[in-house]
Amino acid sequence: MKWKTNLTAALVLGGVVVAGSGLAWWKIREIRIASRQPPHPEMPQAVSVSNARQVSWSPTAKLSGTVIALQSVVLRNEVAGTIREVRFDSGSLVEAGEVLVTLDTTTEQADQAVAQAAHRVAEAGIRTAEADLSWARSNYDRMIQASEARVAAVADLDRSRSELMGAQARLERAMAQLEQAQANILQVSTLIDKKTIRAPFKAWVGLRSVHPGQYLPEGANIVALQSDSPRIFLDFAVPQEQAFRVVPGLTVMAKAPVLGESPVAITVVALDAVADATTRTIRVRSVVDNPGRVLRPGMSVEIAAPVGDAVEVLTIPTTAVRRASYGDHVFLVVPGEQADSLVARQRFVRLGASLGNDVVVLEGITPGDLVATAGSFKLRDGALVMPAEDVPFASGTPAAADPAPA
Repeated sequence: MKWKTNLTAALVLGGVVVAGSGLAWWKIREIRIASRQPPHPEMPQAVSVSNARQVSWSPTAKLSGTVIALQSVVLRNEVAGTIREVRFDSGSLVEAGEVLVTLDTTTEQADQAVAQAAHRVAEAGIRTAEADLSWARSNYDRMIQASEARVAAVADLDRSRSELMGAQARLERAMAQLEQAQANILQVSTLIDKKTIRAPFKAWVGLRSVHPGQYLPEGANIVALQSDSPRIFLDFAVPQEQAFRVVPGLTVMAKAPVLGESPVAITVVALDAVADATTRTIRVRSVVDNPGRVLRPGMSVEIAAPVGDAVEVLTIPTTAVRRASYGDHVFLVVPGEQADSLVARQRFVRLGASLGNDVVVLEGITPGDLVATAGSFKLRDGALVMPAEDVPFASGTPAAADPAPA
Protein backbone atom coordinates (compact mmCIF):
# COMPACT_ATOMS: atom_id res chain seq x y z
CA MET A 1 0.00 0.00 0.00
CA LYS A 2 2.98 2.26 0.45
CA TRP A 3 3.63 2.57 -3.26
CA LYS A 4 0.03 3.76 -3.81
CA THR A 5 0.48 6.55 -1.29
CA ASN A 6 3.71 7.71 -2.92
CA LEU A 7 2.08 7.65 -6.33
CA THR A 8 -0.84 9.81 -5.13
CA ALA A 9 1.51 12.37 -3.58
CA ALA A 10 3.58 12.54 -6.76
CA LEU A 11 0.46 13.09 -8.89
CA VAL A 12 -0.77 15.91 -6.57
CA LEU A 13 2.63 17.59 -6.57
CA GLY A 14 2.87 17.35 -10.34
CA GLY A 15 -0.60 18.92 -10.70
CA VAL A 16 0.37 21.83 -8.49
CA VAL A 17 3.56 22.44 -10.47
CA VAL A 18 1.71 22.33 -13.79
CA ALA A 19 -1.02 24.74 -12.54
CA GLY A 20 1.55 27.20 -11.12
CA SER A 21 3.54 27.16 -14.33
CA GLY A 22 0.43 27.86 -16.38
CA LEU A 23 -0.60 30.76 -14.10
CA ALA A 24 2.89 32.29 -14.24
CA TRP A 25 2.96 32.05 -18.03
CA TRP A 26 -0.47 33.77 -18.25
CA LYS A 27 0.58 36.61 -15.89
CA ILE A 28 3.81 37.26 -17.80
CA ARG A 29 1.86 37.33 -21.04
CA GLU A 30 -0.59 39.91 -19.63
CA ILE A 31 2.28 42.10 -18.37
CA ARG A 32 3.95 42.07 -21.78
CA ILE A 33 0.70 43.00 -23.49
CA ALA A 34 0.09 45.85 -21.02
CA SER A 35 3.61 47.17 -21.44
CA ARG A 36 3.05 47.56 -25.16
CA GLN A 37 -0.11 49.67 -24.56
CA PRO A 38 0.21 53.53 -24.44
CA PRO A 39 0.18 54.99 -20.83
CA HIS A 40 -3.07 56.42 -19.43
CA PRO A 41 -3.07 60.23 -19.46
CA GLU A 42 -2.54 61.88 -16.02
CA MET A 43 -5.56 63.75 -14.73
CA PRO A 44 -4.83 67.29 -13.49
CA GLN A 45 -5.65 68.08 -9.87
CA ALA A 46 -8.11 70.95 -9.29
CA VAL A 47 -6.78 73.45 -6.74
CA SER A 48 -7.28 77.08 -5.84
CA VAL A 49 -4.37 79.40 -6.56
CA SER A 50 -3.21 82.78 -5.28
CA ASN A 51 -0.35 85.18 -5.97
CA ALA A 52 2.31 85.96 -3.39
CA ARG A 53 1.69 89.58 -2.37
CA GLN A 54 3.95 92.23 -0.91
CA VAL A 55 2.33 94.32 1.83
CA SER A 56 3.39 96.86 4.45
CA TRP A 57 3.47 95.32 7.92
CA SER A 58 4.36 96.60 11.38
CA PRO A 59 5.51 93.99 13.91
CA THR A 60 3.37 93.91 17.03
CA ALA A 61 3.47 92.38 20.49
CA LYS A 62 0.52 90.73 22.20
CA LEU A 63 -0.24 92.42 25.51
CA SER A 64 -2.95 91.94 28.09
CA GLY A 65 -5.27 94.89 28.69
CA THR A 66 -7.80 95.57 31.44
CA VAL A 67 -11.16 97.29 30.98
CA ILE A 68 -11.77 100.31 33.24
CA ALA A 69 -14.87 102.49 33.45
CA LEU A 70 -14.60 106.19 32.58
CA GLN A 71 -15.90 106.92 36.09
CA SER A 72 -15.77 104.36 38.87
CA VAL A 73 -16.32 104.75 42.60
CA VAL A 74 -17.16 102.70 45.67
CA LEU A 75 -19.72 104.57 47.79
CA ARG A 76 -18.88 104.83 51.50
CA ASN A 77 -20.65 106.63 54.32
CA GLU A 78 -18.88 109.59 55.93
CA VAL A 79 -20.70 109.22 59.26
CA ALA A 80 -21.77 106.13 61.15
CA GLY A 81 -25.42 105.23 61.44
CA THR A 82 -28.20 102.67 61.03
CA ILE A 83 -29.72 102.15 57.58
CA ARG A 84 -33.31 103.32 57.39
CA GLU A 85 -34.01 102.73 53.69
CA VAL A 86 -32.26 101.23 50.61
CA ARG A 87 -33.58 102.57 47.31
CA PHE A 88 -31.61 100.65 44.67
CA ASP A 89 -31.53 97.11 43.31
CA SER A 90 -28.52 95.06 42.24
CA GLY A 91 -27.36 95.91 38.72
CA SER A 92 -29.79 98.80 38.25
CA LEU A 93 -29.12 102.07 36.43
CA VAL A 94 -29.30 105.17 38.65
CA GLU A 95 -29.31 108.85 37.72
CA ALA A 96 -26.97 111.51 39.07
CA GLY A 97 -28.24 112.79 42.44
CA GLU A 98 -30.62 109.87 42.97
CA VAL A 99 -30.96 108.80 46.62
CA LEU A 100 -29.51 105.31 47.15
CA VAL A 101 -29.38 104.87 50.94
CA THR A 102 -30.74 106.86 53.90
CA LEU A 103 -29.51 106.48 57.48
CA ASP A 104 -31.51 107.09 60.64
CA THR A 105 -31.51 110.82 61.55
CA THR A 106 -33.85 111.01 64.57
CA THR A 107 -31.05 112.19 66.88
CA GLU A 108 -29.89 114.79 64.40
CA GLN A 109 -33.44 116.03 63.85
CA ALA A 110 -33.77 116.57 67.61
CA ASP A 111 -30.47 118.45 67.63
CA GLN A 112 -31.74 120.49 64.71
CA ALA A 113 -34.88 121.44 66.67
CA VAL A 114 -32.69 122.54 69.62
CA ALA A 115 -30.50 124.61 67.30
CA GLN A 116 -33.52 126.24 65.70
CA ALA A 117 -34.90 127.14 69.15
CA ALA A 118 -31.54 128.63 70.09
CA HIS A 119 -31.66 130.62 66.88
CA ARG A 120 -35.04 132.10 67.85
CA VAL A 121 -33.72 132.96 71.33
CA ALA A 122 -30.75 134.71 69.73
CA GLU A 123 -33.04 136.69 67.47
CA ALA A 124 -35.10 137.79 70.50
CA GLY A 125 -31.89 138.75 72.31
CA ILE A 126 -30.89 140.93 69.38
CA ARG A 127 -34.20 142.74 69.46
CA THR A 128 -33.82 143.33 73.23
CA ALA A 129 -30.25 144.55 72.79
CA GLU A 130 -31.27 146.87 69.99
CA ALA A 131 -34.01 148.39 72.23
CA ASP A 132 -31.51 148.87 75.09
CA LEU A 133 -29.03 150.42 72.69
CA SER A 134 -31.67 152.83 71.37
CA TRP A 135 -32.60 153.96 74.92
CA ALA A 136 -28.94 154.30 75.92
CA ARG A 137 -28.18 156.39 72.83
CA SER A 138 -31.17 158.70 73.50
CA ASN A 139 -30.17 159.08 77.15
CA TYR A 140 -26.62 159.86 76.19
CA ASP A 141 -27.77 162.53 73.74
CA ARG A 142 -29.87 164.16 76.49
CA MET A 143 -26.94 164.08 78.89
CA ILE A 144 -24.77 165.84 76.31
CA GLN A 145 -27.33 168.61 75.91
CA ALA A 146 -27.74 168.95 79.71
CA SER A 147 -24.00 169.06 80.21
CA GLU A 148 -23.63 171.80 77.62
CA ALA A 149 -26.38 173.76 79.41
CA ARG A 150 -24.55 173.12 82.70
CA VAL A 151 -27.64 171.55 84.30
CA ALA A 152 -26.14 168.02 84.55
CA ALA A 153 -23.06 166.82 86.34
CA VAL A 154 -20.10 165.43 84.49
CA ALA A 155 -20.55 162.13 86.38
CA ASP A 156 -24.03 161.72 84.91
CA LEU A 157 -22.64 162.22 81.41
CA ASP A 158 -19.95 159.59 82.02
CA ARG A 159 -22.56 157.16 83.38
CA SER A 160 -24.75 157.57 80.28
CA ARG A 161 -21.72 157.05 78.04
CA SER A 162 -20.92 153.79 79.89
CA GLU A 163 -24.50 152.63 79.56
CA LEU A 164 -24.37 153.32 75.79
CA MET A 165 -21.16 151.34 75.40
CA GLY A 166 -22.64 148.47 77.44
CA ALA A 167 -25.73 148.40 75.23
CA GLN A 168 -23.56 148.24 72.10
CA ALA A 169 -21.57 145.35 73.60
CA ARG A 170 -24.76 143.47 74.50
CA LEU A 171 -26.00 143.91 70.92
CA GLU A 172 -22.74 142.56 69.52
CA ARG A 173 -22.97 139.65 71.92
CA ALA A 174 -26.54 138.91 70.82
CA MET A 175 -25.48 139.03 67.16
CA ALA A 176 -22.63 136.58 67.89
CA GLN A 177 -25.09 134.24 69.61
CA LEU A 178 -27.31 134.43 66.53
CA GLU A 179 -24.38 133.52 64.26
CA GLN A 180 -23.52 130.64 66.58
CA ALA A 181 -27.11 129.38 66.42
CA GLN A 182 -27.07 129.62 62.61
CA ALA A 183 -23.78 127.66 62.53
CA ASN A 184 -25.30 124.97 64.78
CA ILE A 185 -28.29 124.67 62.43
CA LEU A 186 -25.98 124.39 59.42
CA GLN A 187 -23.84 121.78 61.19
CA VAL A 188 -26.83 119.61 62.05
CA SER A 189 -28.32 120.03 58.55
CA THR A 190 -25.00 119.00 56.98
CA LEU A 191 -24.89 115.92 59.20
CA ILE A 192 -28.43 115.03 58.14
CA ASP A 193 -27.48 115.50 54.47
CA LYS A 194 -24.45 113.23 54.89
CA LYS A 195 -26.78 110.51 56.12
CA THR A 196 -28.56 110.67 52.75
CA ILE A 197 -26.24 108.94 50.24
CA ARG A 198 -26.78 109.88 46.58
CA ALA A 199 -25.34 108.74 43.25
CA PRO A 200 -22.58 111.19 42.18
CA PHE A 201 -23.18 110.47 38.46
CA LYS A 202 -25.30 108.34 36.16
CA ALA A 203 -24.05 104.81 36.69
CA TRP A 204 -24.73 101.11 36.96
CA VAL A 205 -24.70 99.86 40.52
CA GLY A 206 -23.09 96.62 41.61
CA LEU A 207 -24.51 93.89 43.79
CA ARG A 208 -26.48 95.08 46.80
CA SER A 209 -25.08 93.90 50.13
CA VAL A 210 -26.69 96.35 52.61
CA HIS A 211 -30.17 96.19 54.13
CA PRO A 212 -32.47 98.31 56.32
CA GLY A 213 -31.61 98.07 60.01
CA GLN A 214 -27.95 97.33 59.33
CA TYR A 215 -25.44 99.44 61.28
CA LEU A 216 -22.74 101.00 59.14
CA PRO A 217 -19.53 102.14 60.80
CA GLU A 218 -17.82 105.17 59.34
CA GLY A 219 -16.28 104.44 55.92
CA ALA A 220 -18.14 101.16 55.28
CA ASN A 221 -18.47 99.93 51.66
CA ILE A 222 -22.04 100.35 50.41
CA VAL A 223 -21.98 99.64 46.65
CA ALA A 224 -19.72 100.07 43.60
CA LEU A 225 -20.76 102.39 40.77
CA GLN A 226 -19.58 102.19 37.15
CA SER A 227 -20.45 105.10 34.87
CA ASP A 228 -22.92 104.55 32.05
CA SER A 229 -21.07 105.69 28.90
CA PRO A 230 -20.89 104.59 25.26
CA ARG A 231 -17.10 104.51 25.59
CA ILE A 232 -14.79 102.85 28.07
CA PHE A 233 -11.10 102.87 29.01
CA LEU A 234 -8.76 100.01 28.13
CA ASP A 235 -5.43 100.02 30.01
CA PHE A 236 -2.37 97.98 29.11
CA ALA A 237 1.37 98.09 29.81
CA VAL A 238 4.21 98.27 27.27
CA PRO A 239 7.91 97.53 27.91
CA GLN A 240 9.96 100.64 28.62
CA GLU A 241 12.09 99.98 25.52
CA GLN A 242 9.04 100.24 23.25
CA ALA A 243 7.23 103.07 25.03
CA PHE A 244 8.45 105.67 22.53
CA ARG A 245 6.39 103.96 19.81
CA VAL A 246 3.11 104.44 21.71
CA VAL A 247 1.91 108.05 21.62
CA PRO A 248 -1.51 109.67 22.17
CA GLY A 249 -3.60 109.33 19.03
CA LEU A 250 -2.03 106.00 18.01
CA THR A 251 -4.51 103.33 16.93
CA VAL A 252 -3.86 99.76 18.09
CA MET A 253 -5.92 96.60 17.78
CA ALA A 254 -7.79 94.83 20.56
CA LYS A 255 -9.28 91.35 20.50
CA ALA A 256 -11.62 89.61 22.91
CA PRO A 257 -14.36 86.99 22.53
CA VAL A 258 -16.99 89.56 23.57
CA LEU A 259 -15.87 91.90 20.74
CA GLY A 260 -16.44 89.32 18.03
CA GLU A 261 -14.08 87.49 15.71
CA SER A 262 -12.47 90.57 14.13
CA PRO A 263 -10.05 92.83 16.06
CA VAL A 264 -11.37 96.25 17.08
CA ALA A 265 -9.42 99.51 16.67
CA ILE A 266 -8.80 101.47 19.88
CA THR A 267 -7.19 104.89 20.34
CA VAL A 268 -4.41 105.71 22.83
CA VAL A 269 -5.29 108.79 24.91
CA ALA A 270 -2.54 108.95 27.55
CA LEU A 271 0.59 107.35 29.02
CA ASP A 272 1.49 107.15 32.68
CA ALA A 273 4.08 109.66 33.86
CA VAL A 274 6.21 106.98 35.56
CA ALA A 275 7.25 103.41 34.84
CA ASP A 276 6.47 100.51 37.15
CA ALA A 277 9.58 99.88 39.25
CA THR A 278 8.91 96.13 39.41
CA THR A 279 8.01 95.24 35.81
CA ARG A 280 9.75 98.18 34.08
CA THR A 281 6.66 98.79 31.99
CA ILE A 282 4.65 101.94 31.33
CA ARG A 283 0.90 101.96 31.68
CA VAL A 284 -1.01 103.11 28.60
CA ARG A 285 -4.64 104.25 28.62
CA SER A 286 -6.78 103.89 25.51
CA VAL A 287 -10.46 104.40 24.82
CA VAL A 288 -12.79 102.12 22.85
CA ASP A 289 -16.43 102.23 21.85
CA ASN A 290 -18.61 100.02 24.04
CA PRO A 291 -22.06 99.65 22.46
CA GLY A 292 -24.38 97.39 24.36
CA ARG A 293 -22.00 97.30 27.36
CA VAL A 294 -20.27 94.20 26.02
CA LEU A 295 -17.12 95.27 27.86
CA ARG A 296 -17.40 95.28 31.65
CA PRO A 297 -14.83 96.84 34.01
CA GLY A 298 -12.24 94.28 35.04
CA MET A 299 -12.42 92.23 31.83
CA SER A 300 -9.18 91.14 30.13
CA VAL A 301 -8.61 92.05 26.47
CA GLU A 302 -5.71 91.08 24.21
CA ILE A 303 -3.88 94.09 22.74
CA ALA A 304 -1.62 94.14 19.66
CA ALA A 305 0.83 97.03 20.21
CA PRO A 306 3.49 98.04 17.62
CA VAL A 307 7.08 97.10 18.47
CA GLY A 308 8.81 97.98 15.21
CA ASP A 309 8.76 100.18 12.13
CA ALA A 310 6.63 99.30 9.12
CA VAL A 311 8.39 97.05 6.59
CA GLU A 312 7.50 95.47 3.25
CA VAL A 313 6.87 91.72 3.61
CA LEU A 314 5.79 88.93 1.27
CA THR A 315 2.60 87.10 2.24
CA ILE A 316 0.66 84.09 1.01
CA PRO A 317 -2.56 82.49 2.27
CA THR A 318 -2.06 80.19 5.24
CA THR A 319 -3.88 77.40 3.37
CA ALA A 320 -1.01 77.29 0.86
CA VAL A 321 1.51 76.11 3.45
CA ARG A 322 2.09 72.40 3.89
CA ARG A 323 3.81 71.72 7.20
CA ALA A 324 5.97 68.63 7.61
CA SER A 325 8.70 67.33 9.88
CA TYR A 326 11.29 67.75 7.10
CA GLY A 327 10.32 71.37 6.46
CA ASP A 328 7.50 73.73 5.56
CA HIS A 329 6.82 73.90 1.81
CA VAL A 330 4.40 75.18 -0.78
CA PHE A 331 3.56 74.15 -4.33
CA LEU A 332 4.21 76.72 -7.02
CA VAL A 333 1.99 76.56 -10.08
CA VAL A 334 4.15 77.03 -13.21
CA PRO A 335 3.68 76.37 -16.96
CA GLY A 336 4.34 72.76 -17.99
CA GLU A 337 6.17 71.34 -21.01
CA GLN A 338 2.97 70.88 -22.97
CA ALA A 339 1.05 73.86 -24.28
CA ASP A 340 -1.56 75.31 -21.95
CA SER A 341 -0.53 72.95 -19.16
CA LEU A 342 0.30 73.78 -15.54
CA VAL A 343 2.38 71.71 -13.14
CA ALA A 344 3.13 71.89 -9.42
CA ARG A 345 6.68 72.44 -8.19
CA GLN A 346 7.51 71.87 -4.53
CA ARG A 347 9.33 74.77 -2.89
CA PHE A 348 10.60 74.84 0.70
CA VAL A 349 9.99 78.13 2.53
CA ARG A 350 10.88 79.87 5.78
CA LEU A 351 7.89 81.47 7.44
CA GLY A 352 7.43 84.49 9.68
CA ALA A 353 4.51 85.96 11.59
CA SER A 354 0.86 85.27 10.81
CA LEU A 355 -1.23 88.20 9.54
CA GLY A 356 -4.82 87.11 9.92
CA ASN A 357 -5.50 84.57 7.14
CA ASP A 358 -2.06 85.15 5.60
CA VAL A 359 1.46 84.27 6.66
CA VAL A 360 4.74 86.10 6.06
CA VAL A 361 7.28 84.27 3.87
CA LEU A 362 10.90 85.16 4.64
CA GLU A 363 12.62 82.87 2.13
CA GLY A 364 11.70 80.52 -0.70
CA ILE A 365 9.46 82.45 -3.10
CA THR A 366 9.36 85.85 -4.81
CA PRO A 367 6.61 88.42 -5.31
CA GLY A 368 4.13 87.37 -7.99
CA ASP A 369 4.75 83.63 -7.66
CA LEU A 370 1.56 81.63 -8.06
CA VAL A 371 0.97 79.17 -5.21
CA ALA A 372 -1.62 76.46 -4.75
CA THR A 373 -3.90 77.10 -1.76
CA ALA A 374 -7.04 75.06 -1.12
CA GLY A 375 -6.53 71.50 -2.34
CA SER A 376 -2.73 71.64 -2.32
CA PHE A 377 -2.62 68.55 -0.12
CA LYS A 378 -3.41 66.50 -3.26
CA LEU A 379 -0.31 67.67 -5.12
CA ARG A 380 3.15 66.23 -5.63
CA ASP A 381 6.16 67.65 -7.41
CA GLY A 382 5.46 67.61 -11.15
CA ALA A 383 1.74 66.89 -10.84
CA LEU A 384 -0.57 68.47 -13.39
CA VAL A 385 -2.69 71.30 -11.97
CA MET A 386 -6.04 72.72 -13.01
CA PRO A 387 -6.72 76.08 -11.29
CA ALA A 388 -10.20 76.40 -9.85
CA GLU A 389 -10.38 79.89 -11.37
CA ASP A 390 -8.87 81.49 -14.46
CA VAL A 391 -5.37 82.83 -13.84
CA PRO A 392 -3.78 85.12 -16.50
CA PHE A 393 -0.26 84.39 -17.67
CA ALA A 394 2.16 86.53 -19.63
CA SER A 395 5.13 85.16 -21.61
CA GLY A 396 4.85 81.77 -19.95
CA THR A 397 5.25 83.14 -16.40
CA PRO A 398 2.73 83.59 -13.64
CA ALA A 399 0.91 86.91 -13.47
CA ALA A 400 2.27 89.59 -11.15
CA ALA A 401 0.70 89.91 -7.75
CA ASP A 402 -2.25 92.23 -7.32
CA PRO A 403 -1.48 95.24 -5.14
CA ALA A 404 -2.44 94.66 -1.54
CA PRO A 405 -3.44 97.34 0.94
CA ALA A 406 -0.97 98.25 3.62
